[in-house]
Amino acid sequence: MAASVARAQTVSTTTGAINGTVTDTTHAVLPGVTIALSGPAVMGAPTTVTDQNGFFRLPSLAPGDYQLTFELSGFGPVTRAGIHVSLGFTATVNVEMSPGSVAETITVSGASPVVDLQATNVTTHFDTERLASLPGSRDFWAVVAQTPAVSMSRVDVGGSGALTQQPYTAYGLTSGGGVNRGVVEGIMVNEGAGGGGSDLYYTDYGSFAEIAVNAVGNTAEMPNPGVLSQFITKSGGNTYHGTLYADYENDAMESHNIDASQIAAGVTGSNVLSASDTNRLSTFKDFNADLGGFVARDRMWWYGAYRRTTTGQRYPTLVDDVQDTWVPVGTGKVTYNLSASQKFIGYFQHADKSQPDYLGAIQILGGRTTPAIMHADAVWNSHFPTNVWKVEYNSVLTNALLLEVRAGTYHSVWWRTSKSSAPRVEDTGNNFVSGGVYGINFIRNRPQLNGSLSYSKAGWGGNHNFKVGGEIMRDSVVNPFYGFTSATNALSLFVNGSPSQVYVYQSPSFSQSGVLTDALYVNDTWQLKKRLTLNLGVRWDRQQAFLPAQEGPGGLTFAEVRNVITWNNNWGPRIGASYDLTGDAKTLVKASFGQFWLYPGADFASSINPNSATWYRQFRWATDLNRNGVWDPGEEGALLGVSGGAASTALDRDLQNTFTRQVTTYVEREVAANFGVRSGFVWNGRRQVRTTIRADRPFDGYSVPVTIRDPGPDGRAGTSDDGATLTAFNLGAQYVGLAAVNLTTNLPDTANSDYYTWEITATKRETGTWSLLASFAETWSRETNLGGGASFTPNALISTDGGRLVYKTWQGKINASVRLPFDLRVTPIFRHQSGTPFGRTFVATLNYGNATILSEPFSAERTPNINVLDVRSEKAFAVNRSRVVGFFDVYNIFNTNAEQALSVSSGNSFLRPTAITPPRIARVGVKLQW
Repeated sequence: MAASVARAQTVSTTTGAINGTVTDTTHAVLPGVTIALSGPAVMGAPTTVTDQNGFFRLPSLAPGDYQLTFELSGFGPVTRAGIHVSLGFTATVNVEMSPGSVAETITVSGASPVVDLQATNVTTHFDTERLASLPGSRDFWAVVAQTPAVSMSRVDVGGSGALTQQPYTAYGLTSGGGVNRGVVEGIMVNEGAGGGGSDLYYTDYGSFAEIAVNAVGNTAEMPNPGVLSQFITKSGGNTYHGTLYADYENDAMESHNIDASQIAAGVTGSNVLSASDTNRLSTFKDFNADLGGFVARDRMWWYGAYRRTTTGQRYPTLVDDVQDTWVPVGTGKVTYNLSASQKFIGYFQHADKSQPDYLGAIQILGGRTTPAIMHADAVWNSHFPTNVWKVEYNSVLTNALLLEVRAGTYHSVWWRTSKSSAPRVEDTGNNFVSGGVYGINFIRNRPQLNGSLSYSKAGWGGNHNFKVGGEIMRDSVVNPFYGFTSATNALSLFVNGSPSQVYVYQSPSFSQSGVLTDALYVNDTWQLKKRLTLNLGVRWDRQQAFLPAQEGPGGLTFAEVRNVITWNNNWGPRIGASYDLTGDAKTLVKASFGQFWLYPGADFASSINPNSATWYRQFRWATDLNRNGVWDPGEEGALLGVSGGAASTALDRDLQNTFTRQVTTYVEREVAANFGVRSGFVWNGRRQVRTTIRADRPFDGYSVPVTIRDPGPDGRAGTSDDGATLTAFNLGAQYVGLAAVNLTTNLPDTANSDYYTWEITATKRETGTWSLLASFAETWSRETNLGGGASFTPNALISTDGGRLVYKTWQGKINASVRLPFDLRVTPIFRHQSGTPFGRTFVATLNYGNATILSEPFSAERTPNINVLDVRSEKAFAVNRSRVVGFFDVYNIFNTNAEQALSVSSGNSFLRPTAITPPRIARVGVKLQW
């Protein structure tokens, strides 16, 4: 008697499946075998029967462990236990039955092959146990930080990055800009298409049964080129079960690591915060509780959860306050079994983030990671409530046919208000800011409907798993802008203490935009022979951007524009193949090709909306006549730019969406039982880059060469550290002073970017006493330095390789777990990440405004490499029918103080650390499970 368990093709965004073939000892197929399914995640007693080819399929299974019982008259019953089903995958169980009447039970969970013989994508699964034992900030970004080939913009230490969306890069592609997709219970929940790490809202980490991170090689179910992250929430059950979790850390449990050289480089404190404290956590508290059970066994289950996370974080750029943040999250889920083959699921989650000190400047770019030196009254008071809900219907129409339909909404409101009425001042040379910020909100609403029909068929040249699906989605945003509370409603801009420009704003306004999405896809996982599987698919996406009727400053109205642009031709082929090289299911060669389109996002049409999100006029400001340190009416010079109202906006009539072509090749080998190694190469090529440029300032219009002097690191020309002279380009006289004409268009092919990644990963499943996930990845990037606005000039090509930034990054990770006697467990995690390459920049004043010039090749300098070791120690106790676990974590054991970000602009702030790896800190906590 023999059995095999293998993971196969993607089947669902919320469930998995089990299939296989039943034969006798002569390998003849057995039709008519009755198969009964059982397990904690099963409602009722589902059964199925093998078809004429001995094939069976049990679809729409929640992630978890299952048991199968096979019965046929004249044969001994067979039981297979320990079959684990993961989110979006199929477990294939092939069984031999012997004549006779003796029952036999065999547990096969430990026999699951490490090598996946059918799937061509690369996926990392985090189940409930693994999530519970993973130390860190207990959020989505802590999960992706452990995923092979993913590097973080900030390395978290003991929750230092908690409750903050963290940009990350996978195989060269950085989050934001419509690259990745986050799916909670089948609902798309990305917070935006543009900017930073806005891939997810602030969820309840403890409420999830499993998180699957699909990094590359995705099928036609995924429209975008980046990471597909799938989240499935825990469910109730036929027994009551629950969890309590609490942890705590504060600055008394934390070291210091900012040294004298970093203070000399510009890390400063204030009268209430010493310089050595500016990267330390004030506090981290996390409480989680959940409970699940039933209304009627096998008929209706329910699950509820609550989480509240509180952090206090110090930053070297926030010099007089601690950034306090808190997020309560409530979750509810109901599962109703209408019949043995029909199921309804309802889900709701509400999160509410409050952050009285939201970091960021206006013209000193960088968002939350801006190098701007801020005080508490110069940042926003931020509030961010979100809601996610869905209803889902699943129906097993036949043993081979499954229908899934779900409807839901993602809704969020992000409001930011000022805390001071003092005039706003920012200095792009020394990065100091003062005065209040403007008030602005961002309201998103995304109702959506998606579904699929899956059909399994043996024969037709092999075994097929067809899937046809689609989605309809309306994504819209409203941007209320309330301006500054100062009398002038203006931003005064300096460069190293000298007046430079002024932005004079108009408010209030209520900018709106949106996009309608229709999508269809077809996918077939086709096992031609025992050793060869093809994954063939195609996806079609249609996006239509629109502008609702809306209102600008002074009651100015704008009519509805139903069709700003429609992309009908976003076709994405997917081709994958996997081949069992040796025929023993231990060595696999696989490859894939796909073309993936970026999601434009609801804010796409805002780039051409005459009702701009922020209305202002930009003037040259050369002299502060009364020397009061701020602009006053009448001091402005020539008009440099306009946003809103008088600005002309347009779309290139031939505008196309941006896409990425992706090629993956991998070799996987099972080197020992439950231990596998994979190594592969991934190419991502970004094409048809779209952006908004100044059409009144064509690229070749910058035709007047001028010699500029690199002022050196100190930012002052005529000193001993001055660099070489460089040739820059002024704007031709015929283009100076023209009204801005913003054009959204595709950049030329010289703006294409290519990313090449080599990866090696070793995985040891948690069997016996230990587990391991270890990886190393290196990426070679050739990334365009051309962009929109002021970046679309020949001056952006200075010190580049033909307009491209050429650099290399790498990262390695070791995540292990060791079980010791007396219910002890140790989980060490080591993270190595290369420093961020950069080149020093300086600001040159040209005839069209200020230009940021790269003074040296982008990879000429690099922040320090980061090495962080964390360890969790756990001790479990059995108390009646419950389990109590106490744990003690130590983060950044070696207390590294590597700078994670530096100010790279010449001037007083050059090389000033803006993000320093937080110091060693301890955490204590307890978990109760029953």
